[in-house]
Amino acid sequence: MDKGKYISIFEKYVRNEASEDEKKHLLTVLRHDRHIQQRLQTELEKADSSLDDDTLNSMYGHIRSAISPQKKRIFPISAWKKAGQWAAIFLLPILSAFLTHYFVTHQTSGNNTPITVSADYGEKAEITLADGSRVWLNSGSSLTYDDGFNRNRRNVRLNGEAYFEVAKNDKRPFIVQTKDMNVQALGTAFNVSAYDNESFVSSVLLEGSIKITAWGQERVLAENERATFDKTRRTLVTDEVYASDFVEWKNGNLYFENRSFEEIANILTRVFNVEIRFASAELRPIRFSGTLGNSSIRNALDILSLTSAMHYEMNGTTIELYYTE
Repeated sequence: MDKGKYISIFEKYVRNEASEDEKKHLLTVLRHDRHIQQRLQTELEKADSSLDDDTLNSMYGHIRSAISPQKKRIFPISAWKKAGQWAAIFLLPILSAFLTHYFVTHQTSGNNTPITVSADYGEKAEITLADGSRVWLNSGSSLTYDDGFNRNRRNVRLNGEAYFEVAKNDKRPFIVQTKDMNVQALGTAFNVSAYDNESFVSSVLLEGSIKITAWGQERVLAENERATFDKTRRTLVTDEVYASDFVEWKNGNLYFENRSFEEIANILTRVFNVEIRFASAELRPIRFSGTLGNSSIRNALDILSLTSAMHYEMNGTTIELYYTE
């Protein structure tokens, strides 16, 4: 469903015209998709004062019903008539209030619906989970959890790479599940890389402590330690690293530690949403260590070509790599 459709459903919601399925779908998206929230806010900020009193009163009613009666908090109706001003000030609290109310009053016990947030090639995504934990998804990654997250447990499933800042909760450990390795934390900051097309899964700890389990093997990491699981050999090893290097992708850079050109090409493909071909097979095993800015694919390739026997030709989003003597 495109973003404009969500705007339409939201408008139907405040007019009490949305179906139960539309409400439930809107609930899921607005609670977890920051980009849709921003789009909705932009659209409402552009709106004029054409919202009629019935619609404004309906919205006001939803908000009042979602606020705890003990707080006795009053919002004057006149405040909602300042279209273009109330949107920026009140939009996200409004969404939180009426969607939380709807979620609590309509949730069926035991009916946990999977929710998946994805970052396509060339994109990144940021998510705030129900427990307050924050997750940054790297390009070509997805995070799945159910809509009962944080009620009884805090489990998420990752395909790809993500950086986690976990809210502390001693009673409910936060568990990141991948196909080959699980990471358990109570309150900490760490990175997990688990792409299907790579030969290893790894986790790097920036703050706190985490427990790694993989195929019957277990390690507890301290800060600036990394756990790496080899999918082929099914071995789990740890080493000391500068953990901050491995989350440079979140800050707009690309860090490589002894990675082959073939591995680097896969990463650049995800980050820039391009197709990279090896015209010369000799390039595939060549290794590179260092940090590349990801301002553009050309910038990254220019740096690689200056530090290796490689040159490239680019035609639109298709790139061919050549070995030079």
